[in-house]
Amino acid sequence: MRKLMTRLSRLRRDTSGAVFVEYLLLVTLVGIGVIAGLSAVRVALLNELNDLAIAIISITP
Repeated sequence: MRKLMTRLSRLRRDTSGAVFVEYLLLVTLVGIGVIAGLSAVRVALLNELNDLAIAIISITP
């Protein structure tokens, strides 16, 4: 039991990997935001292109 407590206290003080984990979480959140943003841009672009196609079709007899 004593070994477990000393190991847990040592892990609590060890912060060498904490910065890496924080950067990893930050990059993951930014990546999710980029994917969501690109998805929204894709939908808007497809709508605009469909509107353009309908306008071109309506010009020609």
